[in-house]
Amino acid sequence: MLHSTYHHKETYEDPKTSAVFENLILLPDNVFWHLLRQSCFSNTDMPINSGRLLSYNFWPHWDKTDTDNTNYVEPDLFIRFENFDVIIEAKYGDTGGQYEHQWQQEITAYHNEHGNKKPFIFIAVGGNMSVMAETISVKKEKVKVYKCNWLSLLMSVNKYEKELELISVPDMNYAATMRLLDNIILAFNINGVYNIDWFNTMALSRPIINTSSIDNLQKLYKW
Repeated sequence: MLHSTYHHKETYEDPKTSAVFENLILLPDNVFWHLLRQSCFSNTDMPINSGRLLSYNFWPHWDKTDTDNTNYVEPDLFIRFENFDVIIEAKYGDTGGQYEHQWQQEITAYHNEHGNKKPFIFIAVGGNMSVMAETISVKKEKVKVYKCNWLSLLMSVNKYEKELELISVPDMNYAATMRLLDNIILAFNINGVYNIDWFNTMALSRPIINTSSIDNLQKLYKW
């Protein structure tokens, strides 16, 4: 949670966002984008190739012009890939908290800062009442908002780790990647997000599972 500490961010979603994404961005650029794309529920029209990761910025302060924010507009994470930009708005839980007006404010502020020269993708992480992508209006622009939740992002990481174990060649890069994946999974776990394998093997008497994770497991697997 280096970035949330550095920025003095203490609300629930900020340390969680920091802990997960500051480790994800250390993966190879194409792997990071693959995992993020795979975690989104309506992802068929999302680009496959991101190009190089050029820069990232947690909680940037963007120009508030044409918004109703008082001081600035602050998405949770802004990522610049070679082929497109990514705006991420994150919420702590996996049900509720995202809302269209905030997305509109952030897209407006993005254009204030970066203009219209590059394609961008908006991803709402957690806090979605529906997992289906939405197309919203921002002035005269139509923008598709893609959605994932913390559980789907964790499951993408788990899937990649298992695939890597099957095709691995024992070298330094493999070992380093596996350690990093373990750290990413730990970041999810300490913030109350667990995968289905963990849920099936742990005793239910241990009340440490985040309620929103249980709700999403029930929806995904229709208990």
